[in-house]
Amino acid sequence: MTNSCLLAATATRPEVEAFVADCPFAILPVGSTEQHGPHLPLDTDNRIAERIAWETARRSAGLVLPTLPIGYAWVWTGVPGTLTLRFDTYRAMIRDIAESLESWDIKAVFVMSGHGANPQVIKHAIREEIHGRSNIKVLNGLYSGIDAMLAEADSEQWHNDIHAEEIETSLMLAIAPDLVHMDRAAPDYPDVPADYGKSELSMGHMMRSGVFGDPTVATAEKGHRWIALAAERSAELWLSFLTRHGLRPPDPIE
Repeated sequence: MTNSCLLAATATRPEVEAFVADCPFAILPVGSTEQHGPHLPLDTDNRIAERIAWETARRSAGLVLPTLPIGYAWVWTGVPGTLTLRFDTYRAMIRDIAESLESWDIKAVFVMSGHGANPQVIKHAIREEIHGRSNIKVLNGLYSGIDAMLAEADSEQWHNDIHAEEIETSLMLAIAPDLVHMDRAAPDYPDVPADYGKSELSMGHMMRSGVFGDPTVATAEKGHRWIALAAERSAELWLSFLTRHGLRPPDPIE
């Protein structure tokens, strides 16, 4: 534990004020409320983003903000349990949060997503709504290290995405094993039409069980290892981003 990380949701105003005076940086986990097959909960992306955001802050610096539990989940429209914001609504929300953070002297924020579609919207928010209009610096992206996780995985990847398969299931076995129903887990590799991603076709149109890959080979041991991997690489990226902007976190207290 260091003096350069704090969980905002459980902190008091004076604690946040004192923290920001020394470390004016924040990490915002963003997820989604959506289907994750028959074996994982709807808040899977939120829990993964929140845990990796915290572990990233412990290895670098930042006030870890409350997780945004609803994202851009158009692909699952109509699937029971799914909540989604419109593209423009989500973009405006990211802009408003950035403005709120800047108003109390946060200098930079890492918007870390556990849901693959969110960064597309956030990128446009940064370019069109924040950059050039605000002084706060915004880093955007999924948690780092997914390529390395895929290289270590024991299962075949479905097309070019992950969802409710070995990686997400392993992460959840490490984070909230009581919410994972491995007795319901089964592999599923839906066919991929040639125009997938180039037309209206999305994962939701091809969904069968809601799984895209093989969750049956997931383990908590893999999950713990991959959380550490994601946090280490995300921390490296975050610190590099801060350095590029001439911002320096305080030295940690061991």
